[in-house]
Amino acid sequence: MSKGIWLLVILSFMLLALPAYAYGDPTGGMLFQVLMPALAAIWGLCIIFANGVRNGFAKLVRRLRGPNRDQPVS
Repeated sequence: MSKGIWLLVILSFMLLALPAYAYGDPTGGMLFQVLMPALAAIWGLCIIFANGVRNGFAKLVRRLRGPNRDQPVS
């Protein structure tokens, strides 16, 4: 199928109005209570390991570039 036909099919589904028989709790409910601690833990791990990842990446870049003539080789 060509891209034009796919675009027409996708737009048809997007414009199709169907009633939603569901209620979205504005407070988040159980989903909020489960996701927020998980996201906080992931964010904490990123903050803890960010410096190590940054230093490791810098070390890799320095190793790939080779010794710099301005700096003494240790």
